[in-house]
Amino acid sequence: MKRIFALLTGIVAVSLQADWTERVTINGYVSVEYEQRVNGDQHPRVDEHGSFDSDMFDLVFNVQPTDRLRIAADLTWEHGSQSELGKGNVGMEYAFAEYTLSDAFKIRAGKMFTPFGIYNEIHTAKPSTIIFKEPNPTNKIYFISSDKYEQTLLYPRWGSGVAVLGNVNVASIPMDYIVQVTNGDLIYGAEGNEYDKDDNDRKAVTARVRVDLSDDLQIGASYYRDEMVRYERFGVEKTTYTQAGEKLTYVTREYLPVGKMKIDSQGLFAIWHLSEDARLELEGVRGTLDVEDVDSFVRMGYSAVASYYVLPRVNLYLLYAWADPNDGKERDTVINYAPGVNIEIDDNMFLKADYFNVLSERDNALYKGADYGEFRIGLAIGF
Repeated sequence: MKRIFALLTGIVAVSLQADWTERVTINGYVSVEYEQRVNGDQHPRVDEHGSFDSDMFDLVFNVQPTDRLRIAADLTWEHGSQSELGKGNVGMEYAFAEYTLSDAFKIRAGKMFTPFGIYNEIHTAKPSTIIFKEPNPTNKIYFISSDKYEQTLLYPRWGSGVAVLGNVNVASIPMDYIVQVTNGDLIYGAEGNEYDKDDNDRKAVTARVRVDLSDDLQIGASYYRDEMVRYERFGVEKTTYTQAGEKLTYVTREYLPVGKMKIDSQGLFAIWHLSEDARLELEGVRGTLDVEDVDSFVRMGYSAVASYYVLPRVNLYLLYAWADPNDGKERDTVINYAPGVNIEIDDNMFLKADYFNVLSERDNALYKGADYGEFRIGLAIGF
C-alpha cells in the first residue's frame, strides 16, 4: 500500500510540475553601466570620477491559470539594492491581472505602467531599447528641471487602477488601444501612497492608440489627464506635556493641502523602418500644468532616434532631444544629444556605448546654463 501511495504521489507531483512549467514563464534582464564626465562644466547630475553602476536586476513573471486569465508581475532590484543600509531600490514595477474576452477587448486591474508614448512601457528594460537610456524630455522631465512645479511629471510612470485594451482592424489596418483609469499621481512632498489610496475624488485617465499603417510604419497618439491636491510646507505649532504636567510648545514643519493642480498632456509618436537596416523613432509631448492660485504654463519636449545597422550585430544610433519645462520663462531649454553604438555580442546580450551631451540655457532651474559631455558604456542582458 505504501508503495502504491508513493507511486501515485509521484505521478501527481510530475503532473503538477508539467502543468506549472506550461503555465508559468520567467524572464528578465540584467544591466551594468559605467559613466564619467569627459568635458564641459561640472554639475551634481554628472559623475566626475567615473563610476560603475550595478544598474538593474529584473524578474518578469507571467502566470496563465486559464486560457483567458493572465497574472503578470515585474520585480526589480536597482543600483545594488541593500535595504538594511538604505541603498538602492527594490520595487514592484507592475502586478496586474488581465482577462481576455476577445482580442479586441481585455480587462486589466492592478498596478500598471502608464501606457504613454514609445518608451514608458519599455521602461528600464535596457535590452529592449536601441539607445542607452530613455529620452529625458519625453519620459523623465525631472531630469530637465528641478523647479517643484516644472518637474511634475507630464504623466506618472506607474498607476494603480483598471484598464481596457485590445487589438482591432479598422478598414484592414491593424491598431491597438488602451484606456486606463488610475488614482493618478501625488505631487512631490505629499504624504501617502497613490497605489493604495487616492487623495481626491478625481481619477486620472490615460489613453493611447497605435496604428500600423504598414509593416514599416507605426504611428500613435497618447493622452493623460489628472487632477491632484497641491501641498505646501508650513510651520505648525504643536503642544505636548511633560510627565510633571508642564506644557511645552514647539513648531514642526508639515506638508498641508492648499489647492489643486491639473495636468493635461498629449503626445504623438512614430516608429519608421526606413529600410531593413535603418530605423527612426520620433516622439513629441506637450502638457499643460495648471497650479491653482499660482501659475499655469505649458511644458513640451520631443526626441528623435535614428539608427542604422552597419553590420548585422552593430547598430549605430544618434539621439537628439529638446525640452522646454516652462513656456512662460525665457532661456530655460535643455538639449540632449548622443551618438552611440549598440552591439549584440551574443543572443540578447548587448554592449552599448555613447557620448551623452547636455546643453542648457542659463535660466534652467536644474542645469543653470551648464554644458557637459559624458561617456557612458553598459552591458544589458535579457533572458
